Amino acid sequence: MPRGRAYSVDCRVAMMKQHAQGRSFAALSRETDVPRDVLRRWWTRYQAGGAAALVPRSRRPHRSPQQVSATTEAAILAWRAQQWGPARIALKVPASAPTVYRVLVRHGRNQLRPVVPRVVQRYEKSRPGELVHLDLKYLPLLENRREFEYAAVDDFTREAVVWIAADRTTRSSTTFLERLLAHLPYRVEAVLTDNDLAFTMRFAYYGERLTRFEQACRALGIRHYRLKPHTPASNGKVERFIRTVDDECFAVAQPHTCRARVGAVEQFVEYYNHQRPHLSLAGQTPVERRLAYFSQMRLLS
Repeated sequence: MPRGRAYSVDCRVAMMKQHAQGRSFAALSRETDVPRDVLRRWWTRYQAGGAAALVPRSRRPHRSPQQVSATTEAAILAWRAQQWGPARIALKVPASAPTVYRVLVRHGRNQLRPVVPRVVQRYEKSRPGELVHLDLKYLPLLENRREFEYAAVDDFTREAVVWIAADRTTRSSTTFLERLLAHLPYRVEAVLTDNDLAFTMRFAYYGERLTRFEQACRALGIRHYRLKPHTPASNGKVERFIRTVDDECFAVAQPHTCRARVGAVEQFVEYYNHQRPHLSLAGQTPVERRLAYFSQMRLLS
């Protein structure tokens, strides 16, 4: 019987009545998962006092010699009111620092200051191509080959593009940008990346130099925004998409070759853009949202 499970009085009485009618404790134990020794104890109590004797009893010990006294608890809370920590309070009361901390937790006083919930400022662009999030990720070795997953997600439509490359260089990033522009049927106005050397030399020794990727953005009239350091959540849309690829594509298909992995991700991206309902788009697919936007623009023009 799992510890802490209390059977109702009616349930216990029913078991005892079945035993009185001839059912063995062994049979009852197999059917109910109640140990036979427990059933025997219930039977003894039932014979002595009937149903009233089967009321669940408290499992609390009769004595708790280690329990903190009410006086000590009051002292702990009084010192806490002066903004003292558990280790410091323990010097003033007959209790260890861990015990003081447990008392503070029990009274909801373990935090000196109330926890202020983190406010996440979510945003969404107003048209396709206004901002596209880019990122890359190391992929697990297959056939003893290292490969990298380049991913892009349009902020407004959530339309995604993925390319698996053999290296992580600014040349590959530029190639991915070209593939992105060829795939999306609208103009890309700006891209957002992290500060990886494949995208920018912002924090490199020659930080004033432009990478091939940055030169391409400038030549194509695309603004290149870079994340502030230690703020990956700003690129959260593409981060979440990469996790979706891991969970719904690679974990399901489980490709064993590089070619199979490329095929799996291409098939998944096609499904993601055209068939998979997107919760943040109220159930629309990315392509449906793109088509709805341009349809509305034609009506307004």
